Amino acid sequence: MILCLAALAGCGGPGGTAQFTTGYTAARGSLNAVLLDANATLTSTPRKSADQIATRMDALADRFGHDLASLAALKPPATVATAFVTLTTSLKRVESDLRAVSVAAKRRNLAGTVLAAENLDSDARAAADAATAIKQKLYTR
Repeated sequence: MILCLAALAGCGGPGGTAQFTTGYTAARGSLNAVLLDANATLTSTPRKSADQIATRMDALADRFGHDLASLAALKPPATVATAFVTLTTSLKRVESDLRAVSVAAKRRNLAGTVLAAENLDSDARAAADAATAIKQKLYTR
């Protein structure tokens, strides 16, 4: 499974409110790090056992949930409010997908693990689209 690791597309430059931009950038980095770790867990060689995958994905889901709460607490400027709601909604699905991978792995359900990982990829891509919209609105003059 190749996860869309650009779920929180890199942003830089002027624009937006300073407080939102600072908080968004920090949360973006943390959430992206979790997605990178999830990708490594699911695609690493040698393959990990089902128990190792389940344990790691549980930990990642917990970390992701904490970081997502920090992101969701931000007050976006009106120019990005709609895209921000789309982003946080997509990221809530990503968190759920991380937990679904863990549950399926615990049950040693290969098909379920693959399906959850595919959903994770799809929801990360949706988050990436929303993050791109935020980037364009915050950082394009």
